[in-house]
Order: sequence, then structure tokens, then C-alpha cells
Amino acid sequence: MKKLVLVLIFMLSVLSALVYVAAVQAQTSNVNVTIYAGEKSTSEYGFGNSSSSISSPGPTLTFISGQTVTLTLQNAGTMPHNFAIVNAKSSTATVLWSAQVGSLSNPVNQGSSGSVTFTVGSAGNYYYICQVDGHVALGMWGNVVVQSAVPEFPTPLLIVFATIAVTAMAAYMSRVNIKRPISL
Repeated sequence: MKKLVLVLIFMLSVLSALVYVAAVQAQTSNVNVTIYAGEKSTSEYGFGNSSSSISSPGPTLTFISGQTVTLTLQNAGTMPHNFAIVNAKSSTATVLWSAQVGSLSNPVNQGSSGSVTFTVGSAGNYYYICQVDGHVALGMWGNVVVQSAVPEFPTPLLIVFATIAVTAMAAYMSRVNIKRPISL
């Protein structure tokens, strides 16, 4: 019986570790994203998931910390634009994770595209912008949400594992003949 209990506890531990590793690996896979930059009007610029869906702000990009992302910027507009993930909604903000396609001094020309591959950093809320002067003020920005790579353990599964572990330990302890002297 002791061996059975130990084997059960070991198997539950291995199963838990495998579930955790599989969840983390699934979340940190490579991701390809294409985003379009352009002008909605002379006074409103933006980003979109297609050249016909450009909006201001642009669509929210959601990543998982540790993911490798290849992002392609398609300039569907009539003037040069670029793309950068930054820590503030400002053209002078710090570029994060080297996530930048083109730059203020070397933007992506109309009808052209560019790509960058980067690894997503810490969980949090960030922005993506066009760094060309005045474009953020005209609406060329969007939100970037980075979720933690460590998955939350599902509560029902945690309850099942805890119940099995407690039951196994109780069964094991009831089989063991514990003799302790009682001292007063």
C-alpha cells in the first residue's frame, strides 16, 4: 500500500509539472502579426488589421511575456509612417524590446512594408505609436497588453489535486504504525 501511495503522489506531481510546462510552452510560441498604417482623413491617422479597417486608436495588441513576435508593418497610407512599442503615448517615448519598424528619421514609405522580430518583455500595459512628428496627436497609436507567461492554476484542478494528496497522505499515515513516547 505504501508503494501505491508514493507512486500516486509521484504521478500527480509529474502530471502537474507537465500541465504547467505545456501551458507555458503554448503561451510562449512564435506569433506573426501584420498591422496596417494609414490616414483615415487629413486630420485623423491610425492603424488597423487591414487597409480598410484603419482606426484611431488602432486595435489592441495582446501578447504574452516571453513570446517571440514577428511584426510586419504595411504602410497603406499616402505618407511615410513607422511602428514602435513604447512605454508612453509620445513620439519621444522609450522603445521597448527593440520592437520598432522604421524610425522617425527612416520611416516606411507609402506602399511599402517592413518587419521586426522581438521578444515580449514584462507583463503590463504599453502603447504602440507612429513616431513621425505629429502623428501620435493625429491618432496613430494603440494599446499593447502583455499578459504574464505563468498561467494561473485552475482552482477546480487545484482542489482535486489537494484532495487526492490529503487522502493519499491520510491513507498512508493510517497504515503506518507510529509509536511515540508521550512525555509530560
